[in-house]
Amino acid sequence: MHTTLPAAETAGRATRWLLLCGVLAPPVLAVFVIAAAAVTPGYSHLSDTVSQLGARGRPHPEVMNAGFIVYALLLSGFAHGLYRHLGRSTGARAVWLLLTICGLTIILSAIFQDDSMALGDVTTLEGILHGVFAQIAFFALVIGMTVFARVVYLKPEWRCFTQFSLAVVVLNLVLSLMFLIEVATPVEGALQRSFFGLSLAWLLAVSLRALRPQVCAEYQDSSPTK
Repeated sequence: MHTTLPAAETAGRATRWLLLCGVLAPPVLAVFVIAAAAVTPGYSHLSDTVSQLGARGRPHPEVMNAGFIVYALLLSGFAHGLYRHLGRSTGARAVWLLLTICGLTIILSAIFQDDSMALGDVTTLEGILHGVFAQIAFFALVIGMTVFARVVYLKPEWRCFTQFSLAVVVLNLVLSLMFLIEVATPVEGALQRSFFGLSLAWLLAVSLRALRPQVCAEYQDSSPTK
């Protein structure tokens, strides 16, 4: 005989699965970066950007571009889960929208490939579009973090996450400015990875924190009654 789960329990499970996307996204992206670098001769994690792994003229750009798309889909799933977890408020809806825009523009930046430095300094429309979509993704994420910091400011269960989110925003802006004005060109790849890493750390921390109370509640509900 089949039993139907209560709507609230079904919704709770769906939210947990969506939040789990945020836990999976950082390591999945890292695996794709490592795999793409392994099949790209002469690539340097220190001096080359991540986009160069999926640029035109590279041996296997599809590896990195597929990684961007998978990561973006996971991020979008997490964004919806976070919206549900935060209570579907106006602020939570804004965070959902901004993170979804980030995911969508990451997909577009994968579709429109970057110009390969291996081909010289030739600038194409496709390369320009790649850069534009990548910058929109970055700023959508940064603004989303800022709005998230405001949303959780008065939530005791999210203690310290306002300060943590704002610190990540400030560091991301400083490092990205250094990257854009090319003050550290020989280590451009490492500089980009530094603010990428901060964003991924934020995503992982928020995902785990959002999952924790739900896991605890599930454990209490399944404990035998004394």
